[in-house]
Amino acid sequence: MGGPMELLSAACNVLLVLVFGAAAVGKVRTSASLTAFAEAVVVLGRVPTRRAGAVAKGIVALEAATALLLLIPPLRSTGLLLATVLLAAFTLVVARALRSRVPVSCRCFGGSAGPLGPPQLTRNAVLLLGVLGAAPGALDPGPLVWQAQFTAWLGGAVAALVLVTGEELIALLRRPTAHTTLRH
Repeated sequence: MGGPMELLSAACNVLLVLVFGAAAVGKVRTSASLTAFAEAVVVLGRVPTRRAGAVAKGIVALEAATALLLLIPPLRSTGLLLATVLLAAFTLVVARALRSRVPVSCRCFGGSAGPLGPPQLTRNAVLLLGVLGAAPGALDPGPLVWQAQFTAWLGGAVAALVLVTGEELIALLRRPTAHTTLRH
């Protein structure tokens, strides 16, 4: 049947599957999005331009592999390890860019052209907590009834949606509206 910890673990796993899957798909959905990501790799990763395309494709492959590994119960712990390594590397790269004040867009999910900032660090921290939350299920995935599986997928999907669209949500909230600019 599964208890609250199994449900949380399954929801965290779904979150990670969807976020890593969205990151990989978002970067390769058009040639322009892959090119934009490769350009970001030059600045963020301090990668020579001639190698940026290969490095960008390698990152996309690792993100896709992470999502796939997390979907296969016997390989889930390997997926969590890969997720941890990728998230740690992404966090270091973002922190270094913020410290050096290099203006660069994230391109984390392909299309976003917003500048790097604290939201990306926060997202990575939440995803690292998701790795911790998913870990018990990787070690001992308890059986979940279909209702609990549905709940885990729904909760993980909602959390993934918020994290993947977070930059756009923040931009929308910061955008002045006609109501806030009217003067009496």
